[in-house]
Amino acid sequence: MGLFSNLFGKGGKEIDDALGKMKDLAEDMANYADEDERRLRQNKPAPADSESLSYSGSAISSSVSDAPSGDSWGPVMPAEPNQFNSGLSYDEYFTNLFNEVFASSYQIDSERVRNRKAMVYTFSREGEKKLVVEVISTKTSPYKLRKDCRAQGLPYLRYYYDHDGWWNTKSYVTRRTAKALGKGK
Repeated sequence: MGLFSNLFGKGGKEIDDALGKMKDLAEDMANYADEDERRLRQNKPAPADSESLSYSGSAISSSVSDAPSGDSWGPVMPAEPNQFNSGLSYDEYFTNLFNEVFASSYQIDSERVRNRKAMVYTFSREGEKKLVVEVISTKTSPYKLRKDCRAQGLPYLRYYYDHDGWWNTKSYVTRRTAKALGKGK
């Protein structure tokens, strides 16, 4: 239980959940910002596609095409392969990507989590868990799996499949997942 839950009971749990969700979003935003900063240091332009659509299917006006974007976030969908231009459901996209890129080195088990629309992928090598990846909605506030992974010293990643403007490009997901797997060796 968190501090507010201890002080205020059930009402405090909602505050703890909201604070935890804010922390998760801040961590994810920092990861995206780090990737964008790296791109800027390398003087690589942000990808742009004037005919792009947001994940919700609404048209993006031409006035936002000059807005800042990273290689996997921003108001304009990157031309690079990503979750939303793949034609696949989010679980098919991540399953295919992980299998294509990492299955030669890792056993990848996937599990649909009951009572919520989420997927959990466990990467193992020689019977030892190396990474847990959770793909969830921004509308959920799960903390148990991340907490359990931290307690075990097991690397943990989270991707959101429905966050407007976060595209989950193939290069971003591959790079971030590979980096986390490097920590689990």
